[in-house]
Amino acid sequence: MNVSGINQYTPIQNNNNQTATATQAANFSQNLATSQAALATKTVTAQKGDTVWGFAQKYGSTVQQITDQNHLKDPNLILIGQKLKIPVSQTTTPTVAAQAYLTNQPTNANNPSAVQTDTKSSNSIVQPLSDAEEKARAYIVQHESGGNYNARNGKYIGKYQLDSSYLNGDYSPANQEKVAANYVAKRYGNWENAMKHWESHNCY
Repeated sequence: MNVSGINQYTPIQNNNNQTATATQAANFSQNLATSQAALATKTVTAQKGDTVWGFAQKYGSTVQQITDQNHLKDPNLILIGQKLKIPVSQTTTPTVAAQAYLTNQPTNANNPSAVQTDTKSSNSIVQPLSDAEEKARAYIVQHESGGNYNARNGKYIGKYQLDSSYLNGDYSPANQEKVAANYVAKRYGNWENAMKHWESHNCY
């Protein structure tokens, strides 16, 4: 990636008389990330079962960024067939560039010996589901609630009809998505297995 603009900062000399600070590097990383985010968007078409939170997790964005980008009045309400512009996360490259700035090393993300990145502080992108997994999840959602986060059936709550005890009093769409993903991963391994169980037992 072209990281033009890096030379506007005073280079750090690799000795005890370093002239740049961590604050400068942080500002550099933030400015570069902002400029890249402005260029990186993906247009998607909402399907049944899709949510703004789900798109944020899939593409490494945030609910607020998607809401602002599309001028949504209610991030919990999107329509089937609605086209949304999703900011796509590019947090890895600015982090590498900032570290290279601090150490006066070449910015080569493929050369781990040249730049050491702090993986704990970097934002990781949640890997998107395969088409088969997406279809399996949509199947379960359709049969459980039709995609309604507010659906109630006794102690079963929301889009995925989760036991209320699993949600610990937090019925927000974000928490429902998180708990459902964890529940399926732990109990079935993936959404396809969960769907097969639903088909056999009318529940998952």
